[in-house]
Amino acid sequence: MSRPLSTSNETGMRKELIRLRMEMHRQQLLYHSQPLTHPLRQVKSMMTSKSESSEDSPGKGPVVIAATMILALFGRRLGRVGQLARVALTLYPLIKGQQKLRQKLR
Repeated sequence: MSRPLSTSNETGMRKELIRLRMEMHRQQLLYHSQPLTHPLRQVKSMMTSKSESSEDSPGKGPVVIAATMILALFGRRLGRVGQLARVALTLYPLIKGQQKLRQKLR
């Protein structure tokens, strides 16, 4: 007697396993695409609301966002200049916040 290669139960289990794998891959793609879509959401939120941020926290202007996007794309190719630009973009909100604080104290 020869047994069939796969029974209907095994076939159903295989189909379910494939469905679960496809869902897992879909979730991974969504997870890994979030950093790519984050700068676009940030620009969109800036364009929709004119009030960039509250008085306490310094807002990021369009120039800072554009510079961040350029560095994200070409940062490695710029070498030392790219590293210095990344440091400057990191320190910019701190310096801007200190300037606003000094203006409030005057």
